[in-house]
Amino acid sequence: MKNMLLFVLIVTTLFFSFERMSEIQTRPEQTQTEPGKNKRNLVVFKSGEPAFLAFDGGTVRFLVSSEDTNGAWSFLEETEPPGSKTAWHRHNHSDQAYYVLEGVLTAKVADKTYELPAGSYILIPRGTPHAQGNFGKVPVRVLQMNTPGGFEQFLQDRVELFKTMKPDNPEFIKRMAEIRKKVDSEVLGIWDPQR
Repeated sequence: MKNMLLFVLIVTTLFFSFERMSEIQTRPEQTQTEPGKNKRNLVVFKSGEPAFLAFDGGTVRFLVSSEDTNGAWSFLEETEPPGSKTAWHRHNHSDQAYYVLEGVLTAKVADKTYELPAGSYILIPRGTPHAQGNFGKVPVRVLQMNTPGGFEQFLQDRVELFKTMKPDNPEFIKRMAEIRKKVDSEVLGIWDPQR
């Protein structure tokens, strides 16, 4: 918990060092800012809020959406079960950062593989081929930040798909390809961690 609070404090401090506090707006009531000013939402959650939602890759909590930040960034928490992994892919227009809260996240970035235990951090610059997964025996819990925002829509769509269809359904792969086309995620192939 201390690691998560430290990470949130660092991210928030860095973000607001570039933004003026007067541009923050409250949610759900919006007030008008001066023309040309970026709208921001004040986002406050108590412990356990918002709820974790199930998707085909584990669970996710949407902490800050791109809507809250006028598209600047998004922030979420994911829990991935043992054996989960992504495809070999890249995001051509967004950076992704992970902070590991629990477990060990394995990430292959370009041609190097990293074993990232709790307390580790990795920033994957846009356009960099990568994949990540959980090859341990316990769940991996991470905080994920995407800049600019928008990638969270991919996970929101997966949550909705998972409510109506499970991965063993032949239609699931087709629907996942459609969801992927809507966001900044280009599949480059299957990730074989043994290679």
